[in-house]
Amino acid sequence: MRNKMQYSTDYIQVLTDSLRKKISLLDTISQINGEQKQLAAEKRMDLELFEETVKRKSDCIDELNKLDDGFQLVYDRVKPELQGNSEKYKAEIRVLKQLISEITEKSMAVQAEEERNKQAVAAHFATYKKEIRQVKASRSATTNYYKSMNKLQNVEPVFMDKKK
Repeated sequence: MRNKMQYSTDYIQVLTDSLRKKISLLDTISQINGEQKQLAAEKRMDLELFEETVKRKSDCIDELNKLDDGFQLVYDRVKPELQGNSEKYKAEIRVLKQLISEITEKSMAVQAEEERNKQAVAAHFATYKKEIRQVKASRSATTNYYKSMNKLQNVEPVFMDKKK
């Protein structure tokens, strides 16, 4: 039968692997943000490509959430052992802290990228809305013009000579 320390070491490895996967996912999200930035920089943004990047990023975020939930479950199991024997697990705790620090930095960078992209995309959509409004206004003006012209063709002559 395995001893308690071996289980704790296994749990710590699971935590470390989870944090490394999270770093990889954050890198992927950052790369997708770069793609979105390029799309937003184009004069006419490819909305289908943009939608595809949003889907990929959403999948990554879902995976991040699963990793967070799993990390918390494992951490709750190993926490008493880590706190009670912090000297024994000093190196492992240092690695975990380093990975968490890296995750925090990457998360902040991703949030900043997200905000910049959000503003760029909002500017594109504002332009699209303006163009749509202009098209609707010109269509309405054209329709009104044709209605007016049709009414003029059906107007009875106002002055009519009724003498015969």
